[in-house]
Amino acid sequence: MSLKKRPAIEVSREPACGVAPVDGVYGTLTPTLGQVAFYYDLPEIGAGEDGEMIVESIQRRIVFDARMSPATFRAIARWMMDQVEDYDRQEREGRSP
Repeated sequence: MSLKKRPAIEVSREPACGVAPVDGVYGTLTPTLGQVAFYYDLPEIGAGEDGEMIVESIQRRIVFDARMSPATFRAIARWMMDQVEDYDRQEREGRSP
């Protein structure tokens, strides 16, 4: 039996790839599609009758919308949960994650 060697993986960043803060994510998983959309909220501030600042509305702006196979969606979700569990374990042990 021969062992197949895995190809080397080179990680690089697309020129258009940026970094953006996010407030949340929503997504869906169907038998044919996985989707996650990261967003930030931009409140529109106004003044109340007494001059107090109030949030009149919130614009939810999507920063990145990713489409993938259901298998990729599940793999990403599992990886994220592994990260959360590792973080929680380190926190319980009093170590800085």
